[in-house]
Amino acid sequence: MALTSKIVQDLTFGYTLMVQERVDCGWEPTLLTFQFNHLNGSPATVDIEMRKTVEKVFSQILTRCFKNPRNVPIHKMPLWICTPDYPVFKYDKDNFRDIVNNDGRHIHVIAVMPPDTGMTQTLDDHFTNEQQRYSGYAPRPLWCLDSQPITHDLSFVVDYGTKGIKTPRVGADAMFVLPRTHSEMEAYRADKAERKFLDDLNF
Repeated sequence: MALTSKIVQDLTFGYTLMVQERVDCGWEPTLLTFQFNHLNGSPATVDIEMRKTVEKVFSQILTRCFKNPRNVPIHKMPLWICTPDYPVFKYDKDNFRDIVNNDGRHIHVIAVMPPDTGMTQTLDDHFTNEQQRYSGYAPRPLWCLDSQPITHDLSFVVDYGTKGIKTPRVGADAMFVLPRTHSEMEAYRADKAERKFLDDLNF
């Protein structure tokens, strides 16, 4: 969906406000980048698989934050603002994998974590220390899960993390926000594919 510059500006401002309000209350913001191995199927199928992978990782983080996420109000759960994107072309051999796999499509996440959860380390430390549990070679969907704490220029980072909405190739319709409703998460937890995914991660 093509958006006017005014709509894009309003969306970016709204998401920045959502993040800033939580940061002001002691929540910790992190920029995540999900990069994927080659995924088979049509572009629509690949998009769905990427989204499901992010949702599965989010579900696992929930279980680390709370003993029983079912009993936690949605507004007290971590907030993840997720936006697909494509890399800017660079004359750099190190960028070859990013360009070739899935046409370079990846997902940025502005993740804001609440204080006083069961997590014993920051989100960026967790993903750095546990990288091998989440990513690696195929058949795992994730090639790399990069995490960077947001320590300054919050509005700039949110704008960067959501820049995919500015391009017709992605657009606002491809964005998604986690958590979903409790009923949606209940149905998702029952998904056999999720259990297999977590088993593969050896949790």
